[in-house]
Amino acid sequence: MPRTNLPCVLMAWASPATWGCEPASLTGYVPLAANRQAFEQVWKAPIPILSGLNQLEMLDAAQAGEFKGLWAIGYDILLTNANVHATRNSLRQLECVVVQDLFLNETAKEFGTIFLPAASTFEKEGTFMNAERRIQRVRQALSPVGNSKTDWEIIQLVAKALGVEQGFQFDSPQAIWNEIRQVWKAVAGISYERLEEQGIQWPCTGEYQPGTEFLHATSFPKGPRASLQRIAYRPTVETVTAEFPFLLITGRTLYHFNAGTMTQRLSIAAGTAVCVRSRYGEATLVARPNSAVKPGELFTTFHNPALFVNQVTSPQRDSRVSSPEYKVTAVQVKVANR
Repeated sequence: MPRTNLPCVLMAWASPATWGCEPASLTGYVPLAANRQAFEQVWKAPIPILSGLNQLEMLDAAQAGEFKGLWAIGYDILLTNANVHATRNSLRQLECVVVQDLFLNETAKEFGTIFLPAASTFEKEGTFMNAERRIQRVRQALSPVGNSKTDWEIIQLVAKALGVEQGFQFDSPQAIWNEIRQVWKAVAGISYERLEEQGIQWPCTGEYQPGTEFLHATSFPKGPRASLQRIAYRPTVETVTAEFPFLLITGRTLYHFNAGTMTQRLSIAAGTAVCVRSRYGEATLVARPNSAVKPGELFTTFHNPALFVNQVTSPQRDSRVSSPEYKVTAVQVKVANR
């Protein structure tokens, strides 16, 4: 679909870069500077010369008063981002926050201007791509609940309301997939008809090709050898002290992943409550001794909005890729209410 000049963030599961949701890349992880003309011919719209902002850069710009509106699709920014204090301060500066999700998540509850109810995976047709590059068909099993609609229908309705119908006139997910096949040659041979039989791994450029089981079996895109770069070690500023003697590592759990927007509607068992405090904030968590965790280290997930672990995590970011430093926060632990 053609991009617009609206300031927004669009989040997608599986591979944001592959589907053109990354600000520096087009569909198929093609850099903006490459194949611009081919994309413009299909989309019948100009593509911005400069790349956009990633999510954290958007929040930085909001904090600086340079970014006014944000549209979050399927991503609970407030709950998921490290250091909720910085995230909250940035969201507070925005004039408009549109949240498109299955449930009223934490971002919508606290900062949402408009909420657009979206249909779940079981309520829509389409395709999924997994980590082995296998594209598979998804078939609708249930009708959308209430006034909820599929993501592509919502986007088209918003485009129509804004008077931008060109490029947003699809009648089905298959039509959208066929446009993707036009702009991304690596999937040109993967039709819906073929996906009825089984999933296919890209690259698959022709309708009679079987797909590619091993992507780099004999060479890499740049030649027979991969290009590697040595990066000098840079220590984190998050170090343990007498006051904060433990290192807290946060991560995902299989059934909740980033946020418990859907899955946290299940009940959980209670345990011993402890207060985990860092230089930035504190959270009360359930303590479970586990020999798999090294002495002096703690591990927790951050999906549960009732616990809000990202009140504890640091604002530090990687100096090269700007990713939050989820994995290292110096903390202390005490039994709660003592």
